[in-house]
Amino acid sequence: MAAGIIETLSRVGTAVVVAPIALLGVDFLIRGNHVGGIAFLGIVGLILAIERYVITPGEIPQRVASRLVGALVTVEDSDDT
Repeated sequence: MAAGIIETLSRVGTAVVVAPIALLGVDFLIRGNHVGGIAFLGIVGLILAIERYVITPGEIPQRVASRLVGALVTVEDSDDT
């Protein structure tokens, strides 16, 4: 499914937040602090997973409306070639 402008801006904002944390994790790994590096990269993964998979209260009406419209409106495929 194509991402809307709001979802795209949300993902860009998340990338801006996680980029410095990811760089810090990579820097820790390069300097030999493997536990700290893996911890920071794990935090980055957790932030990205939460942003992608957790439903916020603002998204609930949109998802309900989308399912309702999908259930009520059917698109018939045309066999015109």
